[in-house]
Amino acid sequence: MEEADHRADNPYTAMEGYELQDASGVRVGKVEETVYDAPSDVLKYIIVNEHAIPADRIEVDAENESVWVPYNREVIESAPTLEDPSGEFDRVLHAHYGEPNR
Repeated sequence: MEEADHRADNPYTAMEGYELQDASGVRVGKVEETVYDAPSDVLKYIIVNEHAIPADRIEVDAENESVWVPYNREVIESAPTLEDPSGEFDRVLHAHYGEPNR
């Protein structure tokens, strides 16, 4: 069964293009994509420079079109690239960022 494309239902696409800042405030890149799980109504990841970042700890400043994450640039740039957003990918990604899988 083919998975439905929920992109039109993704309320987070407005963040695409926002500037990403790391824990020290250094610009890392721009949000390229937002990965939204429509059935659970949760933003799972943001994608920056092709690397996935868990969305559960981001801080969004819509007024300044920026996103802050509590990770340094090196951790972000060595993160896994987005694969099939499955439970296994979630575990690998959260382990990379030193967080328990939620």
